[in-house]
Amino acid sequence: MSLGDLVPLALELTDITVALASRREQKAGRAISCRAKCGACCRQMVALSAPECFYLMDRIETWAEASRHEVLSRFQTAEKRLVAARLVELFLSDNYDDERALEVAPHYFALGIPCPFLVDESCGIHPHRPTACREHNVTSPAAWCVDPINNPIMKVPMPQPISAALARLVAELANDAPRLIPLTLAPRWVERHGALRRQTWPGMELFTRFLAQVSALPTSR
Repeated sequence: MSLGDLVPLALELTDITVALASRREQKAGRAISCRAKCGACCRQMVALSAPECFYLMDRIETWAEASRHEVLSRFQTAEKRLVAARLVELFLSDNYDDERALEVAPHYFALGIPCPFLVDESCGIHPHRPTACREHNVTSPAAWCVDPINNPIMKVPMPQPISAALARLVAELANDAPRLIPLTLAPRWVERHGALRRQTWPGMELFTRFLAQVSALPTSR
């Protein structure tokens, strides 16, 4: 198995936890307000683990040439705006620090950079969307999400993200620090880490090590 091969399992696990959290909210009388064509959160800094970056690029490479070219052009446009904002080197540096990156998340949102997969304010890869996108649900009015800094956004409480388990697994395998990558820089990051993308491990070993990382996650946040 490659690291990207783990992602479908990670997505299934995330969907299970999201469904449980949603039922809990419904029992408490709180309805999830997220809907199609409500793309405000699709301008936030979506943090991906390395396996999710590999997985998304694997999906893109199966598309017809015209569709592939269109979405990669959107990635390039987003990257240019991050270059202008002097954020690219922060995220791609070997001295990357998750805490420092999260500090600039409000600045990232203020740039208003749409996700390259956003089409008519809806997700163009909804069945394959990352774990972070699946976990982000709110019960506050959807209109408030355009200004999450000044509005009291009520997020659905979730366990620690599955992306954290994937990031820790990669860190363990590569003898490095865990890291997450902004979705908008996924093609650039994958290009720089082709060897890791192509590397494979015995399937049961990789599967077992991933589940061990999931089990080690804190149960709530």
